[in-house]
Amino acid sequence: MNLKNLITSIKRTPYQSLTSFLILFFTLFLSLFFFNMTSFFNGILSYVETRPQVTVYFQDTVEEGDIFSLRDELSASGKTMSIEYVSKEDALEIYKDLNKNNPLLLEMVTAEILPASLEVYASQPEYLSEIAEFLKKQPGIDEVVFQQNIVERLVGLTTLLRRSSVVILFFLLIISVIVLMTTTAFKIALKKDEIELMTLLGASKSYVRRPFLMEGMFFGIVSGTAAFAIFYLIFLYANTFLKSYLAGIPNLPFYNLGNLNIIVWPPSIYFILLSYIAIILFGAGIGFVGNYFSTSKYIK
Repeated sequence: MNLKNLITSIKRTPYQSLTSFLILFFTLFLSLFFFNMTSFFNGILSYVETRPQVTVYFQDTVEEGDIFSLRDELSASGKTMSIEYVSKEDALEIYKDLNKNNPLLLEMVTAEILPASLEVYASQPEYLSEIAEFLKKQPGIDEVVFQQNIVERLVGLTTLLRRSSVVILFFLLIISVIVLMTTTAFKIALKKDEIELMTLLGASKSYVRRPFLMEGMFFGIVSGTAAFAIFYLIFLYANTFLKSYLAGIPNLPFYNLGNLNIIVWPPSIYFILLSYIAIILFGAGIGFVGNYFSTSKYIK
């Protein structure tokens, strides 16, 4: 079936075609929204995981050997990704770098008054609370800095978003397939005589089904393209507000693909292209599956 015949077939059933388009458009628009949101929050979570998640400061009486022993004990637990030791001298260099434009502050601080510390990176965000509680119970600890609420809320929000998006999209996917099956069944009924004639002339079942399968994929691609265009038009309109609201957030790679320049925020051209390819493939897949089930049932 060429494009001309495909458009003619759609025109013969305009209301059913419009229904198929709208339900696919709605499903794919929300799919694109959840895809971008989950990618963004996963990028935020990955960024948080690259920062010192738990920092423990030691009292001046604690020997360096005892700090190394505690570091080794934490490493042996299997719950840490890496641990960095910051000596008093290192802390002074960091302090100097942060206050290099204020000579008065530099004169007032020496290495002796700064604490040594360990910067702990957890292998999983869920281990952060356990690591912090363990460190608080150790002797010679001056302070344990752990932004528990921020990390836990971020992990909880990311998990909730992933689960809710799966449930909502699964529900929409089922509705989309049912609507496509219903509208395709109506079109098959309209072409009953034509299908019977083709069968009598020796056309195979796959040959008869092919135009309906191509039509379903066509609807998926067109709906995905429309959803993509409208989504990014809205994004461009809100871009100025988003940049000011998200000021200070660094480049967020898409699932560790930053080396390929696939950046979620600010979205790179490669991420936008990936979004488009994913949404039209998803749309074509839904259209194919819906029409495949319908033709399997009604074309004998």
